[in-house]
Amino acid sequence: MATYLKEIETASTHEEVSAVLRQNGLEAAAERLNQLGSLMAEDDNEPRFEIESVKALASFLMTEKQLPEPQIGVTPDGLLQIEWRVATSGILAMEFLVSRLIRFAAISAPVRPGIDRLSVHGTLPKDATLKAVSPFTIHL
Repeated sequence: MATYLKEIETASTHEEVSAVLRQNGLEAAAERLNQLGSLMAEDDNEPRFEIESVKALASFLMTEKQLPEPQIGVTPDGLLQIEWRVATSGILAMEFLVSRLIRFAAISAPVRPGIDRLSVHGTLPKDATLKAVSPFTIHL
């Protein structure tokens, strides 16, 4: 296993994970994690990060650098999620569960008027998720 993945797995805070992301060229993701962490710390009503979700997100970003930078957010349950816009009006979203599974949903832009959008959703391990959403990732 690459050193950075070991560092992610042994991290105990989002700041430690953020430092690994930064060291490996993912400055925007590291900064976003820190921003979200600061917002959470300022408001007791905000969720707290589920550290296993943070680690799963970081591992995903480190191993899938060929994908463009996603938008990063956090759910009310403290799970990390990422999102990309696909073509003109499609979307691909992934939520990183504590179990290390990925809950995903994708919907395409309409092919043409009167034709249904293509969509897929589910909860799978990383490799199976990437396979399921591959028709969408080629348009990112």
